[in-house]
Amino acid sequence: MDTDDFSEMAREVIVRAAQVSDSLKAELGAMSMEHATEDDWLRGAWEYLQEIAEAPEEFVEFWNLEEEERVTATMISELAVDLASQVEKVLATPMAERGFEEME
Repeated sequence: MDTDDFSEMAREVIVRAAQVSDSLKAELGAMSMEHATEDDWLRGAWEYLQEIAEAPEEFVEFWNLEEEERVTATMISELAVDLASQVEKVLATPMAERGFEEME
């Protein structure tokens, strides 16, 4: 699935990730290609964010975030927890209420 096809609520997860880490934004965006539906992507993103929250140092070290983006393990852990909570809210919202942009 392409991120362009996401609802506004789902797309906001990626937008909020980008406010702290371009690397996390890229990871979440790339994951969309592995999933057929928005809900599948959301469940996969939730699992990934849980992994990051449990071991933020690994994510920061792998992407060299402290040096490249000035992002600490604490920052990425807090972001992962926050985004996982946001993902849960999106999943609990019926698809018709998530908001879709009108295509011209």
